[in-house]
Amino acid sequence: MSAQPSLLARIAATERPDLIVMIGYGDELPVYRNARALWQFYAAHFPHIHIIFTRWSDKLAPGEIVHDGYDLLVGIGKQMGDDIGYSTKGVWSGTENAKFVFRQVLVQDYLLRTHPRPFFFHHLTLTSVVDFRALNFVLDMLPAQGCYAGPIARLNAPPELAGLTFTSGASTLFSRDALERMRERYQPDHPYSQLPNDVWQATMLHDYPRIALPTFNFNRPRPPRGNDPALAQIASEQLAAGHFHFRVKTVAPQDSDGRREDIDPWVMLRLMEAVLDHEPSREATESLVLRYAVAINGSGQPLMPRTSEAIFTGPRDTPLHDGELPV
Repeated sequence: MSAQPSLLARIAATERPDLIVMIGYGDELPVYRNARALWQFYAAHFPHIHIIFTRWSDKLAPGEIVHDGYDLLVGIGKQMGDDIGYSTKGVWSGTENAKFVFRQVLVQDYLLRTHPRPFFFHHLTLTSVVDFRALNFVLDMLPAQGCYAGPIARLNAPPELAGLTFTSGASTLFSRDALERMRERYQPDHPYSQLPNDVWQATMLHDYPRIALPTFNFNRPRPPRGNDPALAQIASEQLAAGHFHFRVKTVAPQDSDGRREDIDPWVMLRLMEAVLDHEPSREATESLVLRYAVAINGSGQPLMPRTSEAIFTGPRDTPLHDGELPV
């Protein structure tokens, strides 16, 4: 009788041919360089998951796309300026937003041209950690067309966007047709193209219902190097609860009392260790997804692109960030 494959061997066998993961980053903060190196380590444990890391380059002509063996580089030339608003103020400027949207459209166009068959597209922030086995459970619940899914938010202002529902840019899942619609509708000179990319996506997908998917956020300040025994316990508990996506953002860029590069990569490492020591449960993940959807609007049905009603009007029995946990 043959021996059961080890947990790491089973993790390495994880595959999803109809999934493409995109993680964009830049030089805005030192934490991104550290997080990119961590992802190189982590992605090696999921060799059959197609993950693309992308960044812009002012050395390439606008629209030019080159893979340098490490990242997919997107040319923006010099025409978009050199704005460093986020690194100094903690808020993305309109110019920075426009560059992000431009890069996203070009990468999505590249994927549409090189992948003609239907696929799911998972757009992540670099300080995310994903259990791709649990993500597979989630993808089995989603429609192959008309899919625009993620953690739900809603705008109250400005007036022209009041009531717009959108998914967090930290973790959004699209079907291939949604990428086609965004490409068709993108207007680089339109004011919406200077919005944060997650809001821009929502304005482009004005005829797509929003499918609610959970995430768990690590926001609470932590000691340098993630030296907090509670992290492993929290990660283990939330994985057991069915979470598939975690986002780490413990220190604001303008906070002089802490540096994200000294904290967040270490929190990410603790999460990665927890994932690699965990066996996910389809039942737990499916239950969490359904309960989160009910918490959003009480019915569990996808949200309309615009609504006058508040979100999180249904019962909620699970924490969504570490600030909701006992200290």
